[in-house]
Amino acid sequence: MDELLAIIKQQTSTIEQLTNELTLLREQVDYLRQKLYGKSSEKVVYQPGQLSLFGEESLLEEEADLPS
Repeated sequence: MDELLAIIKQQTSTIEQLTNELTLLREQVDYLRQKLYGKSSEKVVYQPGQLSLFGEESLLEEEADLPS
């Protein structure tokens, strides 16, 4: 009888550990899924002295030269 109680306690402990691990893994999957497929915003930080790839500065100068 004592052996059965010991087995039950061990199994209960194992179930609790596995449940906690499962919860943690599900949270990680949700976080990574959100990172991969969720909304994201691309923020461009202007750095003085860095050239523009598409020449936005020259476009602004050309627009300023146009008569209103």
